[in-house]
Amino acid sequence: MRNIIFCVLLLPIVVVFGVCAGALLTDVHWSLDLLAQFLTPSFFLALIAGLIALALRRKWLAAAGAAAAVLAFALAWPWTQASTPPPAGAARVSVLIFNVWVRNGTLDRLPAAIQAVDADVVVLLEITAAARERLRPLDARYPQRFECWQTPGCDVLVFSRLPIKEPHIDFTGPPDRSPIAWFETSAAGCALNIFATHLTRPFPHMPAWAQSKQADDLAAALRGWPGPKLLVGDFNAVPWGHILKTVAEQANLHVSLGAGGTWPSILPAPLRLPIDHVMATDGIAFASRKVLVLPGSDHAAVLTEIAIEDRSRCW
Repeated sequence: MRNIIFCVLLLPIVVVFGVCAGALLTDVHWSLDLLAQFLTPSFFLALIAGLIALALRRKWLAAAGAAAAVLAFALAWPWTQASTPPPAGAARVSVLIFNVWVRNGTLDRLPAAIQAVDADVVVLLEITAAARERLRPLDARYPQRFECWQTPGCDVLVFSRLPIKEPHIDFTGPPDRSPIAWFETSAAGCALNIFATHLTRPFPHMPAWAQSKQADDLAAALRGWPGPKLLVGDFNAVPWGHILKTVAEQANLHVSLGAGGTWPSILPAPLRLPIDHVMATDGIAFASRKVLVLPGSDHAAVLTEIAIEDRSRCW
């Protein structure tokens, strides 16, 4: 029995050390990057295992659990801290990104919830024809709309108070052609392009190389357009992982940071994985980031307030 208890307590501690190793080596191999996705919940796993070991007077196991918890916390901490606030006088625009979920059973409640948030731009994912009809009450609030979901393979619907000009639709390459929908707009007198995407889920749902290939394709699409840019979407990837770092580095973007994950929404915010993001080019700062639980989805929404920090970069 003592050996069984030892193994039961040791296993989660070893797993957490593995997750931490993955977070340090995300660019080495896809399997390490996959492990790294669970960095934030792994802290709590190590903490609980360590406390149980301490209560059972397993001092070495308790010490190992504490070390694993400290390491996981130290690695996750920089990614949970809010970005440096922009100057107080910078013009601001709010953007809501929300994966509605194709199996959302409470769509009738969603328009009122979105109206209460009152974002300037609302980007919704996993939109179907039935979901679009339930969202008709939002048409009166948002005069500008981008109905990308009407194109096969695209699940994006954008509501906006900002002008929507020259909407474009493209896709990443195979095996899963994920949408890249974007449009030109003007925020506080600064012309920019807003891109929306929904990348595939990681292995084993798709081949191990699929997400990495999509990250390259997405970054290439953004590099093809000059000027300030926003990129929003469900990336099915965490900000410290290889996929988001690839997009950020290749397209010269920075990601909105802060505490609280978005999936699965049924869990408390610290245990969720942060896989829904807003990213921006230099000159656009993040004033705030809030994680909101809206009706019916397995994802939480992200409300981000951006600020035009450097007008010399505007077109």
